[in-house]
This record gives sequence, C-alpha cells and structure tokens, in this order.
Amino acid sequence: MQCTQIVVYRIRPDALDAFHAIKERLIEEAHTLPGLLSSVTLSSAEDPTLFVDQMQWTSAEAVQAAMPVFEALPTTPTFMGLMAGPPELVSTFSHAAGDRLDRATA
Repeated sequence: MQCTQIVVYRIRPDALDAFHAIKERLIEEAHTLPGLLSSVTLSSAEDPTLFVDQMQWTSAEAVQAAMPVFEALPTTPTFMGLMAGPPELVSTFSHAAGDRLDRATA
C-alpha cells in the first residue's frame, strides 16, 4: 500500500543560499531511491528556514529500505550539515481505502 512520509527540518539562516544551491541535485539523487514515487518540498511563508518534505512511496517497507541508501547519496552529508538540528520525521502515513491520489481539476 502506498504511503506518504512527512519530514520537517530547519536550515541554518547562514546556510540558506547553500541549501538552495544543492536542493535540486539532492532531489535528483533522491529520485533514484527504489520505491520513491514523488516528492515535494514546502517552505514556510513565515519562516524562511523551515521546510517540510512530503514524499510518496510505494510502501512503508520501501521507506525503511531507502533510508540507508539516502544516507549514502553524494549530496546527503552536505544537506545534513546545513540543518539547524536533526530533522523530525513526523510520521509515515498509509493511505486510507478509497483515497484517490490522482484527482484532477475540471
């Protein structure tokens, strides 16, 4: 069953430019992880250092299997070094029966 993972993190104020410089490369690398279907990064409208990553996975098992692979990606050490503290894994959510993930607007 597909699931969504939510991760909240802060980037140090002095590291925001460096974060924006590597974010696209980090996303490209992350999308090589087996089971990752899509991802989106949201930034706070009130706090430029606050971000949320929402990742869609094929299964909760894929999330668990991907974590050590993510840590080995070339850009991950730089990314982690830009954070103001450890990221917070809010949770991994399973989709309820009957949810449609492909809603289109008319």
